[in-house]
Amino acid sequence: MEVRLFTLLNIWWLVGSALCLAPAWAQGVSAGTLLERAKAAHGGAALSNLRTYQETATLTTFQVGQPEHTLSVVSYVDFKAERLRIEYRDGRTLIQVIQFSPQAAQSWSAQRGTQPLGAELAQDLRNGLYQNWYGLRLGSKGRQEMQLEGEQTFADVTGLTVRVRTQGATTTYLFDSQGRLRAERTDNSQGRTTVVYGDLKSVEGVLIPFQARLYANGALFAEAKIKEARVNPPLGPATWKMP
Repeated sequence: MEVRLFTLLNIWWLVGSALCLAPAWAQGVSAGTLLERAKAAHGGAALSNLRTYQETATLTTFQVGQPEHTLSVVSYVDFKAERLRIEYRDGRTLIQVIQFSPQAAQSWSAQRGTQPLGAELAQDLRNGLYQNWYGLRLGSKGRQEMQLEGEQTFADVTGLTVRVRTQGATTTYLFDSQGRLRAERTDNSQGRTTVVYGDLKSVEGVLIPFQARLYANGALFAEAKIKEARVNPPLGPATWKMP
């Protein structure tokens, strides 16, 4: 079975400043200051030193609010090399691999074998390296654009929002009063997506959301729960070998 790629890396951007809506704790805070605060909240130096990342998670899809199917997903990321690999398993059976690098973007499935990945999805994967919680590793540095958007509500979570553009990737982060990432929005080739984060845990000094609920057009369509997260694991050539 072909699996639609659900990334935790995609959030729609909102236009216009809403500084007048900022809560009292955020009055006078700039977008750059808030991004630096979020970086510190999620690990500071430990987050800055994030070079590689690996996680094993379950991904449950939903249809009309009801659980539909659950897959096991293993993801590998090499940030310096801008390399990403996602493996999907149904039980113990590998059913799909999606892989991106600046040199090539490919997908493999049991039915179709290895094929080039479409340009739009390849761009989504690259953008994801600068979104999600690990996009916070940059703080306010290297951003092409930073815009404080004021207090907003994404799904059922309210907080202060910042829209950022980095290496062409745009995302809107929503933070709580402690600077922790609670939600995110993006537009990508698969449409407009909202992600709500939860179950924050520290791994090697990096604060990682172990739960993510994904919404499209206000409806829950997937939930990811991390079973294991590894910070800076060695990722050798065998990691990137296609089936």
